[in-house]
Amino acid sequence: MSKLSNLLEKDVRIVQRKKLIFLIPICFFALAIIMAIVYQFTLGSALNLGMDFSGGYTINVNIGVNMTEENADEYKDIVRGIVEGYSDAEGNNYGVKVSQILETGEGDDRALQVKFKSVTGEETMEEIVEGIRSELEKTVTNIVPTVVKSGSTVKVTFANYAVSPDKDIFVSKLGKVGIDVTADALTVDENSPDTFSFTYSGSLGEDELSQALTIASPFSAKVYTNGKIGATVSRDLLYNTISAILIALVLMLAYIAIRFEFRSGVSAIVALVHDLAVIFSFMIIFHIEFNSTFIAALITILGYSINNAIILFDRVRSNTKIYPNWDKATLANRSIAQSFIRCMNTTITTVIMIGSVAVVCAIASLFNPDLYQMVTFSLPIIVGLLSGLYSSMFVAPSVWCTLNKGTQKRRNTATAEAKD
Repeated sequence: MSKLSNLLEKDVRIVQRKKLIFLIPICFFALAIIMAIVYQFTLGSALNLGMDFSGGYTINVNIGVNMTEENADEYKDIVRGIVEGYSDAEGNNYGVKVSQILETGEGDDRALQVKFKSVTGEETMEEIVEGIRSELEKTVTNIVPTVVKSGSTVKVTFANYAVSPDKDIFVSKLGKVGIDVTADALTVDENSPDTFSFTYSGSLGEDELSQALTIASPFSAKVYTNGKIGATVSRDLLYNTISAILIALVLMLAYIAIRFEFRSGVSAIVALVHDLAVIFSFMIIFHIEFNSTFIAALITILGYSINNAIILFDRVRSNTKIYPNWDKATLANRSIAQSFIRCMNTTITTVIMIGSVAVVCAIASLFNPDLYQMVTFSLPIIVGLLSGLYSSMFVAPSVWCTLNKGTQKRRNTATAEAKD
């Protein structure tokens, strides 16, 4: 850090390299445009729009008291596997991907809400949704017992389900797999009415017996669709987001123009627009999903980046009073040197914290995919923080010098004409 401080104390010439400063983000934006074209032709969409923007479908799986805190993740894995592994009668897998699985309700109303995007035309998609609903109903409305074999004794346990009234059903199911027993041979545990045992010395294993004894219970779960989530909400969301950003930019311009000068305000706004464009380009290049958390990330960066710009122009104002005879480029370079370490330290500290959140959530999402939303929230913020440091220290002062250079030329021309 001391070496960097010594380097900045020298006569740095940053704004004189404005062509390179502007060229770097331009190349990044060009790459984003190229990748958008590639994605459009290869994947069918230039942007990876989430359900918040593209709409989609929702299926509710009402499981009730059978779903507990201990087995909720297991139910989620089962539901996710059925939705994403669905194939039609001809064996076509349409590549449906679950966007989100939410736990809702309590007690008898405890349910999983499954959201996924449309992958084909509306008519075909309706058939897919109905097929998924049917597959889910077949699976989650079944009660699968736990089977334990100990020598010739088989112990069968149905969670929270009284087995006594259905002895004949179990006799029939066992008969289908070659086990000849009578209802009297099934001994129900007096202390646990959901458990019975019988004697069996055949070759069927515990999993095979469990599958054979699985029973359908229309009261164990209900599956129903909520229909299509339209894009109207997404359009309103997008409109409100753009409006909020534009209002914020105008208010920031007014604030900086009043506190410093109008050209400083314009330069800061250019830097903010640069940051937003960089974040958008990053999302396009790496095809990261655009969702409501991305909007939160944009607004976060807007508030954070303007802080560095204000620090810089505050130094410019102070140096202008101390060194009134210095040219604009020298003032800008000196202000950058004085502000850089402070802004860099603040940015790095924040990046470390947000980066830690991204890493932890990325690892945790391997076990709970819903946590991946925190990764898509963190990544744009990290990129925006780094872009904000670059734009505040390099882009904004370069734009400011360019604007002042044009003003100075007009003043020189007016002075020369007055002398003539």
